[in-house]
Amino acid sequence: MVKSFKLVVNEREYTVEIGDLSESPLTVVVNGEAYRIELEREAITTVSPAPVVRAAPAQPKAVMPPVAPTPRAKVVAGAVTAPMPCKVLAIMVKEGDQIKTGDALFLIESMKMEITIPAPTDGVIKAIRVALGQTVGQGVVMLEMG
Repeated sequence: MVKSFKLVVNEREYTVEIGDLSESPLTVVVNGEAYRIELEREAITTVSPAPVVRAAPAQPKAVMPPVAPTPRAKVVAGAVTAPMPCKVLAIMVKEGDQIKTGDALFLIESMKMEITIPAPTDGVIKAIRVALGQTVGQGVVMLEMG
């Protein structure tokens, strides 16, 4: 019985036909060219193909993207302070504005990220203590509210 195989070795494809392994010499044909091979009886072993086991596909786990914590402006005796060293990119309120908790007060840049600073409480803007484009340190009073 002749068995035929397609083999790829070093990115080259070969068609191999092998005759009966119980005979010696054995004829092996590689890409149409016949070779006679003498087998040593001690070297002949039977190899059974490994059983194919198909596992059920794993259920993907819900992976939440990492989220940077939202910096919270601190209220110190009616003052909102910078949560970290930053540059003021936008001032979204003006003196006299009525604000609610969560309203955007400033857009800042820190560590090459743009961050919106929300209002920590309801109130009225009494004074803005920073200017557009100003660089401020952590804890610097950015505005006063009441």
